[in-house]
Amino acid sequence: MLDELKGLMPIALGLYAFRDSDDYVEMKQAVRTWAKHDPIDALYTTVFGGGLAFYLAEHKTNPNCATAWDGILYMSTALSVGYDNLFPTTPIGHALATFAQTFGPALSGAALDAPQAEKDAQDAEAAEVNRQILARLEDIVRLLAAEKQ
Repeated sequence: MLDELKGLMPIALGLYAFRDSDDYVEMKQAVRTWAKHDPIDALYTTVFGGGLAFYLAEHKTNPNCATAWDGILYMSTALSVGYDNLFPTTPIGHALATFAQTFGPALSGAALDAPQAEKDAQDAEAAEVNRQILARLEDIVRLLAAEKQ
């Protein structure tokens, strides 16, 4: 068990050491931007791309991962309910499963959200309505103040 963890230490230490580096911060922001740009596209890409990567990592050593569809099904379930009759057996398969099970629920939950451009347009429209309401209220205050004089 400890020998398996030793292989992960360079990755963990590297992520920790570079947690504030510009490249790492930019990479994290780029992933967030990509996922928010169109959440359902991000989910499709993760299911199919991650599923194919899972298949490539597992098919030679895992008899339950015989086809690309097995990998895609695994990734789909790992992103949501987290259950399948297929389990990773390789280090890369475990890494993909860890990623999917860590970020999958949030990605799945956001899949039906509007794309970022649509949210931005709605926010701009709401801000304009608020500006118009404020202008109207200011006009009312001026009229009331003028009546008092």
